Amino acid sequence: MSSAAATPLVSVVIPAFQAGETLRTALASVAAAGLPPERVEVVIAPDDGQGYDDLPDHGLTLTRCATHHMATGAGPARNRAIARARGAFIAFLDADDTWAPGYLAALLPLAQRHGAAFGRTRVLLGKQPLLHLPGPAQSTLGLADLGRTGCSFHPLAQRVLVGPFRNRAAQDVLHTMEVLSLVGGRAPLAKTSYNLHLNPQSTTARNAFAQRAQQAYYDHIRAIGAGQTRIAPGHGAAARHAFESKARLNRAYIRSGKAQFFYQFMQERLAAEQRTAAVQPDPS
Repeated sequence: MSSAAATPLVSVVIPAFQAGETLRTALASVAAAGLPPERVEVVIAPDDGQGYDDLPDHGLTLTRCATHHMATGAGPARNRAIARARGAFIAFLDADDTWAPGYLAALLPLAQRHGAAFGRTRVLLGKQPLLHLPGPAQSTLGLADLGRTGCSFHPLAQRVLVGPFRNRAAQDVLHTMEVLSLVGGRAPLAKTSYNLHLNPQSTTARNAFAQRAQQAYYDHIRAIGAGQTRIAPGHGAAARHAFESKARLNRAYIRSGKAQFFYQFMQERLAAEQRTAAVQPDPS
């Protein structure tokens, strides 16, 4: 095999923390993402001391980062994976999430033309769909969408646009903002989905995480204002506003006091907004 043929086109970055079971399902979704398996490399960054040596490869190239790291955080784990990645394009998948069939095949042509592309985010609680954002009429993703929906979105992007990630909560949101800024503030949305699977055992399901996320939002706002991110000055105000919007949503979630996921709270909130809009009188 020539060196050109051996070089993957897309590297999929997966941080892994106690992910022995879910990672198998995640890998199966990568294999069904619509690209020839020899063009796809999966880079697994263990953050729990495990080797993850018994995973099915589905014909994909599996690259494993060093296994001695313990609970360093998703951001540093992603950075280790990015450093090992060889693909011209980088995609992101959490170990407990999946992609819809054909995900990469739908995103890649858009990313090749525009530098980056996104799928919609489908939020699932078990088999129950909670949210599918943004709406079907929207064809691009912008900075304001991150604050308006309260949702995370994951790019397929040219390698030069990727990383590094900060070691803070919501570092994936900041990274998405950086990628969006580097491609002009908006990127195309493909008609495919990143499936975010809610896990009741996850630390993100606990109220303490919401409090930590709130502080992280303010930290990111300060970093953007101080020019310590890759967000262009012309996009700084929009990025800060998006984090301020996320902080307002998070405060409302904390005040609700309900024992529910943030995305369950958002499902109720967005449904209420739609009902209110439906009964507003036509200004014409």
